[in-house]
Amino acid sequence: MTAILEAIGLVKEFPIRAGLLHRTVGSVQAVSGVDLAVHSAETVALVGESGCGKSTTGRMLVRLLNPTAGHVQFRNRDLFGVRGPALREIRPLIQFVFQDPYASLNPRMTVAAAVSEPLRIHGTYRDGGDARVRDLLKLVGLNPEHANRFPDQFSGGQRQ
Repeated sequence: MTAILEAIGLVKEFPIRAGLLHRTVGSVQAVSGVDLAVHSAETVALVGESGCGKSTTGRMLVRLLNPTAGHVQFRNRDLFGVRGPALREIRPLIQFVFQDPYASLNPRMTVAAAVSEPLRIHGTYRDGGDARVRDLLKLVGLNPEHANRFPDQFSGGQRQ
């Protein structure tokens, strides 16, 4: 079976800069040679101790960070070779799940606004966005009547 998402030899190094001119004097290797494959109907969790590169790996998998070496394929396409309209087609299909629900929800946005934001960004809100937001709230076990509440009005479990 072909993988939907595949990472091969991912490496990420961050430069260490010093001096008045901020010259690169070294680097810190955050990720070193990660290989993984995600197949249809599979859930993958990156588990490890603090500082081992889980978030950095995740950011490379969704193209928020470019790797120093290696590559990522999404549906047999080089994710880092995709640009423009082709990238806009892929963006809604890739998700990043944040570890901390408190940090990932904007306290100034209602839950409806937070849930609808990606629909608006990807231009799909116009086609029944309000109904889609209600359906998504139901899907995760939230009452659609609470859509206009703010994150601090939900329990920790509801925020997750």
